[in-house]
Amino acid sequence: MTSYLIPNLANACRMMELVAASGSGLTLSQLEQQLAVPRTSAFRILQTLCQQQMLYKEGKKYRVGSSLYKMGLDLLQHHHLHQLAVPVLHKLTISTGLTSHLALPRPDGALIAEVCDSPNPSHLAARPGFLADLHCSAGGKVFLAFNYFDQLATLPGLQHMSARTPQSITDLARLRVELHSVLGRGYALDDQEYQANIRCIAVPIRNAQGTVVAAVGVTGLSSILCKQRLPLVVAAVKQAAIDISLACYRPALLANDK
Repeated sequence: MTSYLIPNLANACRMMELVAASGSGLTLSQLEQQLAVPRTSAFRILQTLCQQQMLYKEGKKYRVGSSLYKMGLDLLQHHHLHQLAVPVLHKLTISTGLTSHLALPRPDGALIAEVCDSPNPSHLAARPGFLADLHCSAGGKVFLAFNYFDQLATLPGLQHMSARTPQSITDLARLRVELHSVLGRGYALDDQEYQANIRCIAVPIRNAQGTVVAAVGVTGLSSILCKQRLPLVVAAVKQAAIDISLACYRPALLANDK
């Protein structure tokens, strides 16, 4: 069956896989070396992928483009985790009056997979497909604490920790202290670190093996999601995380108990 393969199409698919897996993007030279293809062929394939918005070029590196992101999100729409999380997000939004979201871990950010707006949204919550910074978003902190804690020094998403607000943590030592707190209390807080006057809470979602596979969170104006409300809202988000885990993994969890 190999006689029916189109070599450059196979190389294009492999390029997208390599760029997506890299987290921080790859240069033409890196792709040329990894694929062992002539430089001119690699360049032409990359130009085609960029024209189709499957990739885009930033400086010398090629990164995942908007069309490739959209394909991934379209697939998520049919993923059981996404499907079963949506009704829980709606319930969470109704009970808290806050915008809720589902995020997925990536080494270069927290990928927002679904958003359920509150009746009076601030229009500041991220949209599906948005890749939030790891160091200053609540979902990002969840993934850093539970998925990537041993990789902080080399993680692509932490190579440039920008100060989005004066509250942003941009020092790795301070971030480690914050992540220890996340591990201890079981949730992460973005206290006006990503956007001024906006707070966000996120809680890990675990599969049947206990691995964190996603995060559920809520976002609101700091005047609405005030510190006095935090304990009650945290409890609601933690319950939502449990509900999503049970909805997705109950059969495996029951099997593990036997």
